[in-house]
Amino acid sequence: MTKRRFQLAALLILTAGMAFAQSEAQIESDEVKRVGSHINCQCGGCKDDANCMMSGGQCHFCKPARTKIFTMQQSGSDDAAIIATFVKEYGDKIFRPDPSSSFWLVPYLSFAAGGLLLVLILMKMRSGARKHALSPAGAATIDDPSLARYRDAIEKDLAKLD
Repeated sequence: MTKRRFQLAALLILTAGMAFAQSEAQIESDEVKRVGSHINCQCGGCKDDANCMMSGGQCHFCKPARTKIFTMQQSGSDDAAIIATFVKEYGDKIFRPDPSSSFWLVPYLSFAAGGLLLVLILMKMRSGARKHALSPAGAATIDDPSLARYRDAIEKDLAKLD
C-alpha cells in the first residue's frame, strides 16, 4: 500500500510540475518576442535584445527574462507595464526603443546628396572650361606691351619663311 501511495504522490508531483512549467515554445512565442525586442540583453557578451540566442538560447539573462515576460503576460500585464518593470529593476539602459520609422530615407537622401554634389562639380568644371577656352586663331589680340616685342619677332620670322 505504501508503494502505491508513493507512486501516486510521485505522479501527482510530476503532473503538477508539468502543468506549471513553461515550455520552450511558450517563452519563444511572438508575444514574448514582441516585448523582448524592447529589452536589451544584459549578459555583456552581445548587443542584442532579450531574444538573443547566445549559447544556444541559454543566455544567463535572456532565458529568465523571457520566462518573466511570459509569466507577467499570463498574469494580465500589458507590454508597457512589463517594460516598466524591467526599467525599474535594471535602469534606463535596459530599454530598447523602436527604430526610427524614417530610417528607410537614409539611402535615398544619401543618393540625392551625392547626385547634387556631382552636378555642382560638373557645373564648376564647365564654367571653368568656358573661362579658359581657346579663341580662334587670328581673333586674339594681345594688348600687353611687354609681349609686343615677342610678337614683332615672330612676325619677322614668319616673313622670312615666305
